[in-house]
Amino acid sequence: MKRTLAVLATVAVLTAPLAGCSSSSKTVTGTVVSKDTDYECKTKKKGTKRTRSCHTEYELQVRTKSGDEEEVDVSSSAYANCVEGSNYPKCTTR
Repeated sequence: MKRTLAVLATVAVLTAPLAGCSSSSKTVTGTVVSKDTDYECKTKKKGTKRTRSCHTEYELQVRTKSGDEEEVDVSSSAYANCVEGSNYPKCTTR
């Protein structure tokens, strides 16, 4: 039971930053030019026990009107909805 609660707490903590459209404080608008996912794992040691937690980060490369490219962290649903060539952030609310 304790292990299940620990896993649920870990998932909640790791997915909280993904709840919004962007982790940056500025709003990025533009055209999606590419998509990428990163699978990250962390190992924590507490006493003699080691726990490993993994999660997937979803990222979009967005080209702004000024021509700059910005990397934006998004939720898995926004990642699925936004295809290359679509307008960000409009594509996140299909």
